Amino acid sequence: MANIGKHNAPSSVVDLLTTELNALTNNTASAASSAIANQTNLDLRADIWLHLASLTPTGAPYINVYILEAIDGSTYPSATGSVLRNQPQQLLCSFNLDTSTAAQDVVVRDVPLPPASFKVVLDNQSGVTLGATLNTLKMITYNQNLNG
Repeated sequence: MANIGKHNAPSSVVDLLTTELNALTNNTASAASSAIANQTNLDLRADIWLHLASLTPTGAPYINVYILEAIDGSTYPSATGSVLRNQPQQLLCSFNLDTSTAAQDVVVRDVPLPPASFKVVLDNQSGVTLGATLNTLKMITYNQNLNG
């Protein structure tokens, strides 16, 4: 009988962006996160979790998260919002937001990760400035055990 692949236990929650998101104005990208050294862990997938403090998004609000993979192990692509918006190949995931007034927790599941060092940048397209505190972008990584 063939082996059935199963998930390994997920990693602990890792903060990707915290204070970089506080009071981030609409149509603006955050500073890049610290480097995540995935060439060591070789995690295959992640769940990306965005928590936004109370806000009232407008229009058709969304948040994009872009990945900046190290080109040679230490050199990262440009991280400005205007550059990233023209490079859809660097889009890691996108969060659609609710337009009601409330804090929001949204998750994108099963996001593929590169086997290299990378950083992330969040692009605020919510229609409003994010709250002054308590905004976070987190990641939980996991792999697959092919031995069942």
